[in-house]
Amino acid sequence: MNFNDTWGEKVKQFLKLAEKHGVRMLLVGGGAVNFHGYQRHSADVDFWIDTSSENLKNLLLVVNDMGYQLNDFPVEVKNREQNISIKFTPSDYDLELITFFSSEITFEEAWAKGEKSEIGGQVLYKVLSFDHLIESKLKSQRPKDLLDVQELRRLKKT
Repeated sequence: MNFNDTWGEKVKQFLKLAEKHGVRMLLVGGGAVNFHGYQRHSADVDFWIDTSSENLKNLLLVVNDMGYQLNDFPVEVKNREQNISIKFTPSDYDLELITFFSSEITFEEAWAKGEKSEIGGQVLYKVLSFDHLIESKLKSQRPKDLLDVQELRRLKKT
């Protein structure tokens, strides 16, 4: 089963609209771990977003197309001090749009090496590369992240 199949319809709608409006974002966290082959549960879907003014304008179009009334993002989002959390329905995954991702690389570097993912044959978003994912997991040093690294490396060898 493709891990995208478990996402609720609202998350899929968000992704389609984000692709339509050219929002630059990378799947990170547990979703990226699943994409790269180690299947584990995650309570949310994490995307690292480009916080350029153009990209945030495009993201506003998505939010408004989904029926929310938002004129602008708070200055804390623009300054990469606050993430954007979206809960569409009680049964849907939480969508976490990360403005500051703890990594040794810039968004531009990660974007250039990101891997394309699709839903229903349509490319909708990019995923943090395997090497960058391992690097970010090692940097965090959380037990679950270290387990992710161990399992991902094991799977890559087979």
